[in-house]
Amino acid sequence: MYVLPCMASLIKKKKGNRLYYYLVQSARVDGQPRIVHQAYLGTAEKLAELVQQNTAPIPLSATMREFGLPGALWLAAQQCGLWSLLQSLWPPPRSEPGPAHYLLLAAIHRICNPGPKTEVADWYEKTILAAQWNFPPERFTSQAFWDAFEHILPESTASAALAQDPLELAQMRLLGLWKEQQLVGCRLLAYDTTNFYTHVASTNTHNQLAQRGHNKQGRHNLRQVGLSYVLDADTGLGLCHHVYPGNVADVEEFSVALARILRLLDQNQIARDSVTLVFDKGSAALDNTVQLAEAGVGWISALPWNQAPQELRERKLEQVPLCGGEQPGMRALAGQALVHGNEYRCVLKYSAAFAAEQLHSLSTSISRVLQSLRRLAKELNKPRARWTEDGIHSKIQKWLSGQFLDELIHYQLQSHDGQWQLQFDLNAAALNRLIEQRLGRTVLLTNRQDWTAEQVVRGYDGQQQLERVFRGFKDGDWLAWSPMYHWTDRKIRIHAFYCMLGISLLQVVHRQAKTAWADLSLDKLIQELHQIQQFVLLYPRQGATGPDRAAYVLSKQTLPQQALAKALHLDQLHITQRG
Repeated sequence: MYVLPCMASLIKKKKGNRLYYYLVQSARVDGQPRIVHQAYLGTAEKLAELVQQNTAPIPLSATMREFGLPGALWLAAQQCGLWSLLQSLWPPPRSEPGPAHYLLLAAIHRICNPGPKTEVADWYEKTILAAQWNFPPERFTSQAFWDAFEHILPESTASAALAQDPLELAQMRLLGLWKEQQLVGCRLLAYDTTNFYTHVASTNTHNQLAQRGHNKQGRHNLRQVGLSYVLDADTGLGLCHHVYPGNVADVEEFSVALARILRLLDQNQIARDSVTLVFDKGSAALDNTVQLAEAGVGWISALPWNQAPQELRERKLEQVPLCGGEQPGMRALAGQALVHGNEYRCVLKYSAAFAAEQLHSLSTSISRVLQSLRRLAKELNKPRARWTEDGIHSKIQKWLSGQFLDELIHYQLQSHDGQWQLQFDLNAAALNRLIEQRLGRTVLLTNRQDWTAEQVVRGYDGQQQLERVFRGFKDGDWLAWSPMYHWTDRKIRIHAFYCMLGISLLQVVHRQAKTAWADLSLDKLIQELHQIQQFVLLYPRQGATGPDRAAYVLSKQTLPQQALAKALHLDQLHITQRG
């Protein structure tokens, strides 16, 4: 429904022998004039009294609602067809919220105010969603979410009893929707893996997904689940994801993920040779390149530095050509390399910005380690110091475990008169060599033999979008994976599904917002929309009978917020809600 707002006007209605006045706001709804809001003002005498006193009614109360961010996400879900798709997959019961409501609300809540399900009902009541859906907040308790998720993937039903896994079907249908909306364009698909720690008890023998492994957040004492994820490198939309046991290595997961990717492509009639899969060096292995060759898809991978051709690793920076204006601060040089028994196109990529970030991080680490070594040396010189040689070496090796540190910092440990003496130094020549030949450099490998070096670099940069998504997951500023208190495999899979759903929905909003603000970042979009609030003003009734009156006012907006509100059609939501 398209609503074009018009100016407010004053009208009168005759009831009996008296005239009563109303303030109305009209709009064109689907091209036809309609009254979308009407406020009773009173008789002519009452209006005259207000004018003479030069006063306006004082509201009894004011309530603030979250409007901009949840409103934009709700509108986007309707406009792109996502809401209709969810309802077709899980039809709602009559006059009650259905599984689609719970999935979408969980996704929106994860973006706007990440937290446990026990907090969703209170948050929902304070948002525009409550006015749009007209469901009381007590319908969205933690138990209600559990019951709704049971309709999606019942715990009591064996996987073999399902004709088709509902979440697998949903992913396939979602990819078809993005294809229909022409949101899957350049066919660069970014692939990566990560893991998340859980609070599943060690005594829980029924959970097969939560297993112990090397946790990337450092919580090795907790069980974890793995997540592989594929998104469109241009639009950022989620195309495929898979939750797998936390003790499975990234290289092992790749073959499982590849089979799922190929199945989704084939079912949606997307030619395999038109797709280029981009992944990091953690998934680069001989078995995987063989499977990719059999699959018939294009691919770009980062190559482990020690496997890269020596002539590319040692190439002087001035011999690497600059990229075009669309890739400032980038250099790229292409060549051929024999890797895993086959010849591929190999590209040396240099990024000045990446080199600066690495140098800053390295300088901070060097400073911290040198200070620690200095303190340790003083500690060893104390008369009553009791240290073993193994204990000292173990502590120092832990400090030098960061990237490049053991190449740059050397130390000597000697015993003199029963006391340990520590000497250390920074290898300046190794640092210069690192700056000249390593920092800012990445070696890429691809089977796209006809692509230029710049095309390969541009394709691999789509991986950065995926890394930014995972940083959002880990940091928890928006769409945080944690906290996740589910303890069954199926509920963990549903948790992953609505988190991925939230990412795609947020990317749809971001794409719409860029029509008004071209260089708008995702973080800035969320910040600006968070500041657009709605105030509900409750006024006293007119006369002895009748209900209290309400007026709806948006918070004062900056010029960028006004442009965003217009691009995202938030004015339609405001008028529709007032009607």
